[in-house]
Amino acid sequence: MANAERTSSGSDIDEKKRKRKLSNRESARRSRLKKQKLMEDTIHEISSLERRIKENSERCRVVKQRLDLVESENAVLKSEKIWLSSYVSDLENMIATTSLTLTQNGGGGGGGGDCGDDQNANAEIAVGDCRRRPWKLSCDSLQPIASFKT
Repeated sequence: MANAERTSSGSDIDEKKRKRKLSNRESARRSRLKKQKLMEDTIHEISSLERRIKENSERCRVVKQRLDLVESENAVLKSEKIWLSSYVSDLENMIATTSLTLTQNGGGGGGGGDCGDDQNANAEIAVGDCRRRPWKLSCDSLQPIASFKT
């Protein structure tokens, strides 16, 4: 009887070992599949991130080019602003000097009074437009109100 118990007990142990080995193999297989899936997902994510880096690098390059262009345009505009400010200042000085000369000479260019007044009025309107909108360079066509006498 002891021999029979031993045999059935040995079979139970062998059966348990076999089941454990089978369970361990299945667990190892699931672990390998999980690891492989994780590796594939990681590779896919790396590819996606590399593509996004490339796209963003291109965007950055384009934006940098636009920034350089805008900075260049800004420098030109600043230079033009300085020139225009000087131009307006020169015009104001010329107007002040001309007005002073006209006042000292008794109002103008002699002869047909109305014609000279119309020219002065038109010139003053045009100069006023230049002061209000110095960026419009239509003021280049201004004629002097009166000539200077030396």
